Amino acid sequence: GLFYFAARVPKAGVESQPFVTWPEGNGRVVRFLRGRLQQRIRTGQAVFDIAPTDMGVDVAACDASGTKVTGYRGERVIFAAPQFMTRYLIRPYRQNPPAHLAAFEYGSWMVANLHLTERPRSAGFPLSWDNVMYDSPSLGYVVATHQQLRDHGPTVFTYYYPLCDEDPKMARKKLLDTDWRGWADVALTDLARPHPEIRRLTERLDVMLWGHAMIRPRPGFHAGAARAEAARPYRGIHFAHSDLSGVALFEEALHHGVRAAAEVVQALG
Repeated sequence: GLFYFAARVPKAGVESQPFVTWPEGNGRVVRFLRGRLQQRIRTGQAVFDIAPTDMGVDVAACDASGTKVTGYRGERVIFAAPQFMTRYLIRPYRQNPPAHLAAFEYGSWMVANLHLTERPRSAGFPLSWDNVMYDSPSLGYVVATHQQLRDHGPTVFTYYYPLCDEDPKMARKKLLDTDWRGWADVALTDLARPHPEIRRLTERLDVMLWGHAMIRPRPGFHAGAARAEAARPYRGIHFAHSDLSGVALFEEALHHGVRAAAEVVQALG
């Protein structure tokens, strides 16, 4: 949307700030951070309960099989997940959800990855990294291999279809009620307008459904009390996610991660 571009030009006539990217996208950043913290990372575990106590914060997690439960205790915990999940994971929130959670609304997305045997022919303009189509309900598609700097051979198109014109609950219902064949046809039919040969080139099509893909930036939310209240620490739990800014941007997620870490450092002295 407009906020994505407006956020990058602070004043009229001033050049946008340069950006940094890698062939694997943000995976490069993830691997770097993992390399620094490898000995402290526990994978294959899902947290299902977070309980503040007088002695700290107790966290319960189960393994992938769901048969082994492990408990952790920390002086402070950073909840780096969307706000809608707090009512399921934080014990006091389950018992009595705070009022500010009702102000957070999330849009639904269908994301399709099309594995192509060859790049389609370009008409009028060559393939870009991010491609937007006129008069399309979708957000277009990303050429996932674009940063590899090859203009031939197999590639992957990542197609984004937001359900943003409906009530969020109805949109999630539509998302689930439509099967793989239905969503595959949506993607292929839309992409066939600029690329008539897309069905012939597609050898595999994966569909992912995201019921809470990203926060919906509604009028009044950014300046409202709910967003500020949600960002405040709660009994040793600090919150870090892009939805606390009201817009789903990587830069906002980074900002809140740094902010939450600074809060913990200050609290622990």
